Amino acid sequence: MTTSQDSVHPREAILDAAMQLFGKRGYNGTTMRDIANAVSMLPGSLYAHIDGKETLLVELVESGIERFLAIEQMLGSLDGSPLFRMRAAIKAHLAVVAENPGRALVVFHQWRFLSEPNLPRALEKRGRYQRIFTTLVEDGVESGDFSGKLDVRIAAFSILGALNWTAEWYSPEGPDSVDELGEKIADTLLSGLVYSGRDVEIVDGRPAAKTRAGKKS
Repeated sequence: MTTSQDSVHPREAILDAAMQLFGKRGYNGTTMRDIANAVSMLPGSLYAHIDGKETLLVELVESGIERFLAIEQMLGSLDGSPLFRMRAAIKAHLAVVAENPGRALVVFHQWRFLSEPNLPRALEKRGRYQRIFTTLVEDGVESGDFSGKLDVRIAAFSILGALNWTAEWYSPEGPDSVDELGEKIADTLLSGLVYSGRDVEIVDGRPAAKTRAGKKS
């Protein structure tokens, strides 16, 4: 009888097992024996397909980051305001997470265990992805879509921090579709860009937007 694992190329099966184990136990908490057991191989047999544990981490991190970087190309084909483009970027990020939450966990949390020369390469790609969101915030501030009082770097990192955490809790069994959930997350995150805390006053326990003259609207 042929199982689903039998029909998968050994290297792909090893990568998938490593991804799941790195996501659950962490890179340092996973041994080659753990990976071998997950694919029903002897530990020594793994080396017929891979060079070592870090080789698996490199491939998982780099392929995962590339999947997120593809969002930049998608944004390049979009017309619309910075607000519209930021919403699209937020939803696209969640869609990539939803494709493979285990991969996202490795990309977001295990990259730091890479060593030279793999770590600088991963950091460069992470920096490229961060700049997508930094640029979107800058464009939104310049256009007036976002509050002019935002700290651009902190705003971009706050959005990315919230988005990266979705891999920890996202479930396809949840009540919302990926698109519906993306809209809700975008609504929540974008509200903080449109009005910074210094653009509102608390009146009777509720936020009230200030006008440019400093009066409540």
